[in-house]
Amino acid sequence: MAKKHKLGGLVNESNLNHWLSSSGYLYPRNETELALFEKAYVEYDFKLENKSIDIDSIINGTLKCQTKEISLFDPEEEKDIQELKMAARKGIQSIPKDILDKMKNKHKNGDK
Repeated sequence: MAKKHKLGGLVNESNLNHWLSSSGYLYPRNETELALFEKAYVEYDFKLENKSIDIDSIINGTLKCQTKEISLFDPEEEKDIQELKMAARKGIQSIPKDILDKMKNKHKNGDK
């Protein structure tokens, strides 16, 4: 079933490659697709804007990767997660009361 897309027009089997190229899933193949891509991502904040990639080092195998540990959660959520992991291993009796209360409150409010 064809769907209306924010870039305009219907997405269907006959224009799927055009839509994929215009939305960034494939590379834009012409000026029209490039213009639609730029229109769709006009407000997107590119994080790598002033960065460069040394392609030769990738090809030659001399690229040095720097890894950073990135936390997806704030420290308080991370603490809660660690306690829940511990509870999953040791059973419910090891969950602190404040964590159980948070879980019950979230369950009552319908949050998941």
